[in-house]
Amino acid sequence: MAGALTGNIAVMQSILGEITDDTNQAREVTWSVGCVLGPIIGGYLSHPAERYPAIFGDVEFLARHPFFLPCFVSSSITLCSVIVAFVFLEETLPGKLAARTTHLKTIPRANNPQELDSGTTGQGTHILNIVSHPSVMELLSSQRIRSVIIAGFFLWFLSISWDAVFVLFAYTPAGLGGLQRTPAEIGVFLATLGALGIFMALIAFPLLQYRFGTLRLHQACMALWPLMFMLFSVTSLFARQALGPSARIGDSVAHACMWVGLSLILLTDKVATMAYATNVIIVKSVAPNQASLGATFGLSMSVACSARAVAPAFVSYVCYVFENSGDI
Repeated sequence: MAGALTGNIAVMQSILGEITDDTNQAREVTWSVGCVLGPIIGGYLSHPAERYPAIFGDVEFLARHPFFLPCFVSSSITLCSVIVAFVFLEETLPGKLAARTTHLKTIPRANNPQELDSGTTGQGTHILNIVSHPSVMELLSSQRIRSVIIAGFFLWFLSISWDAVFVLFAYTPAGLGGLQRTPAEIGVFLATLGALGIFMALIAFPLLQYRFGTLRLHQACMALWPLMFMLFSVTSLFARQALGPSARIGDSVAHACMWVGLSLILLTDKVATMAYATNVIIVKSVAPNQASLGATFGLSMSVACSARAVAPAFVSYVCYVFENSGDI
């Protein structure tokens, strides 16, 4: 069900692509806002009977189902978004807009299936233009689209792998190579990532995109992923010395180095994940026309979902193998 519902991501990206242009497409921050609120909801509302006994201590249902409350709150937010979208969200598909806002004129027959798109004449009168609506195979025949889709696959594979590794890394005892943090602390870490994401989306990303260009920025962000995974190992060494079984009381240097390493991981992550924004812009740029944005984004997201399906299992299995071999 979760995989099926991710189809909404392609719809959202298509809508943003149809209502934005080069002047404002770099300032979309709603995803980052969700990255702030989501971890806070999950981290602080889980185990409510234990965490807030004065409020939920007598609720036996929440004691037996400690993760119900954050799931319920998240589902309620989703329901509200559905209602808001149903009531207020307007159609952005060019063909649909053209059918509503213009007078249909006689159009010559065409041999291939085609879709209407809106346009204007020199006098500003709306007309209906014929814009081809390519099939999936026609989209895949484009070398540019194939290259962008492959790059998107690796972006999602690395990102989802990092998400899985970070939670395991933060939760695992220091003696086994982790940070030995609580769920609430992990939620704070993830919320901090979201807050940094808002700053990156509002301030840093538009400036960096203007200075270096979308493609060069995307390449630089992708190059940061190996560095970020290496920082896990370095930070783990300090965590073992500060929190592991052989840790010495008052080892402030190791503690300080551990938190510096964690801070570098969080900062590097938010710079690296700017590749999401550049990827959306690049996918939009390779779409054959405005009418094919939905199909292009849908194809890109389908490939990305395959990475999202494989990455958690792959990286979790690798962690399991190393943990049981005693090499971490």
